[in-house]
Amino acid sequence: MFDWFSNKYRQILDNMPEGVYLVDIDQKIQYWNSAAGSLTGVSADEVLRKAFQDMLIQYEDEKGNPLQAFEYPVALCFQEKKLICRLYYLKSRDNRKIQVEESASPLFFKGQFKGVIATIKNITRCIDMVESRLKAERKERLIPICGWCKKIRSDKNYWEQLETYLTNEGFGIFTHGMCPSCAEKIFEKKIYLESYQQICKSISASISLQEVLQLIVINVVKVMNVKASLLRLLNRDTKQLELAAYYGLSEKYANKGPVAYDASIDDALAGKPVSVYDITEHEDSKYHKEALDEGIRSILSIPLRLEKEVIGVLRMYTTEPVMYTEEDLKFITAIAEQAATAIVNARRFEKAVSREKEYLRVFEEITKTVSSSLHLKDVLDMIVKKIPQVMGLKGSSVRLMDKEKKQLELAAHYGLSEKYANKGPVSYDKSIDDALAGKAVSEYDVMENKDALYYKEAVEEGIMRILSIPMRFKNEIIGVLRLYSDKPVQYNDEDFRFMSAIAEQTAIAIVNAEYFEKEISREKEYLKVFQEVTRTISSTLHVREVLDMIVRKIPEVLKLKAATIRLLDHTGKKLILVASHGLSEKYLNRGPVDTEENVIEALNEKPVAIYDVTTDSKIRYQKEAAEEGIKSILTLPVVARGKVLGILRLLTGEHRDFSQQEIDFSASLAEQCGIAIENATMYEKTKKEYDEMIQFVDGAFFEKE
Repeated sequence: MFDWFSNKYRQILDNMPEGVYLVDIDQKIQYWNSAAGSLTGVSADEVLRKAFQDMLIQYEDEKGNPLQAFEYPVALCFQEKKLICRLYYLKSRDNRKIQVEESASPLFFKGQFKGVIATIKNITRCIDMVESRLKAERKERLIPICGWCKKIRSDKNYWEQLETYLTNEGFGIFTHGMCPSCAEKIFEKKIYLESYQQICKSISASISLQEVLQLIVINVVKVMNVKASLLRLLNRDTKQLELAAYYGLSEKYANKGPVAYDASIDDALAGKPVSVYDITEHEDSKYHKEALDEGIRSILSIPLRLEKEVIGVLRMYTTEPVMYTEEDLKFITAIAEQAATAIVNARRFEKAVSREKEYLRVFEEITKTVSSSLHLKDVLDMIVKKIPQVMGLKGSSVRLMDKEKKQLELAAHYGLSEKYANKGPVSYDKSIDDALAGKAVSEYDVMENKDALYYKEAVEEGIMRILSIPMRFKNEIIGVLRLYSDKPVQYNDEDFRFMSAIAEQTAIAIVNAEYFEKEISREKEYLKVFQEVTRTISSTLHVREVLDMIVRKIPEVLKLKAATIRLLDHTGKKLILVASHGLSEKYLNRGPVDTEENVIEALNEKPVAIYDVTTDSKIRYQKEAAEEGIKSILTLPVVARGKVLGILRLLTGEHRDFSQQEIDFSASLAEQCGIAIENATMYEKTKKEYDEMIQFVDGAFFEKE
């Protein structure tokens, strides 16, 4: 069969740029040209008369997985007796990784199959040239992209999602994760902060007292997810709490009758920030029957307090008992303080005219900035710039108190030279003494204080008068807002009220920024877990690896007893346990959970929290849960592309009211479960389509031969 291999033909084959080798009917290599040796790093002496499976080289797929011998083109050609062509990465003896195209053709002699001849071609340069050409062509193209939603207009004049367009253009299949930078920005802004900003923005956009009151009660219901909310303002003449605004209540209940000073007011005057009232524990109360008819179970009363004065009560109504966390109460109290400030400010500004309207415009702009930003420097820079502009002053500055050094540290300034603004340390001065003594404003005439520390610098700066307004938060002075004039100025009561209100907003901005910086720590732990999961999803198609990580990590970060993931089978009716952590085999094998009410609700895309699993009718295996030591359960849907794939369950060893923050975090990980499953499914589908395409192409080549 191989007698035709004369020296002439061998010289031709040896001088070919492609690697060529010949395998006989016994699957042993009978010929190996020099190009094959150069490409693989293996000489002819090392492979001749050896089985082709024992070649000292290795093939890998595009993912770096080594191929088995039966997957080699020569092996496939022996099986199918037709041309086989494959693209692989060849790992040479000297550890080079080369992209090659290997073709294996059957050899027939007088109708009998005698062996296989194979060629190996280095296609790295060809691929590089194609990629360079494609990149060059793409660089020259003008691609219309929407500046708002980031959709791209295709060649067919359709607006497509960015991911769809890039996939169609051959950039691969996209999976959605989150980069560390974006994730940190998202998680650093807590849910409570976003809600607080939403309410503050709404309040800041209105000056009508009735509009402010209505916005408060509507937003409280939406943010806190309660049945209803109501505002009552104190009338000290009649000693009653008068209805001011309500949302979510019937008109009959809201106007049920007069409400005198009650226990919530006594609690507020005694210093309590919140009063909780359970209807079932007060059957002798005046409006007990009306509350039951309205479907009310508990009432939370938060005093509307401006400094030491209680001006009213903000009330929230629920249909079930609610255990509020410390974070909930802090948030609600902050809203009540903002509401009290808004109410008082609205009352003031409703009486204002002419110059007060200009004050109002500036106040709105400042409060909007305070409400929408945690960047303290931006807020302070805006405040020190706006006040001199509207009041016709030379400049202003904000100094914050450093209690350890007993000094006022410069935080922002406007209209002052750098030399004067940074003239030196400023100790606690008369303005602080006045503030601690209860004075709202301190006036300082430069010419009457020639022996003052910075008298010469003030004169050189052209300053004649300095007005100092303490920035106060909950009766604590945190700094001073100072206004500088270069001419005599006569301030009236309206001016002082305006400046005091701005100083109060400045104090709120400072405290908010400091408060939410303290809250970042736990959010960063959430972020760490979320990033770990998204990285795993991006780097693997092994669904079980992702699911196992999720059921291990959620209990760790949320301090839970256990977690499980169950997925629907192909019928879409039966749930199958696919991942669990922290539970005994006995409990896991207790029986099906498909008919449990909480599971059915979760499969309808509604998270369900169970406070006490041993008494709640939504739980089927109450006895088994008690024996396992389970107290509370949170059940969440696992969704991908709008389709429910199963459920994620979180189980605690003590009674737990899951906060909205915990629910949202867990829901985001449940969504990652869906993404992982979707990615794996898409990969299998794409792999199958690719294999079918290769088989078709191979068949076409074979027919041509």
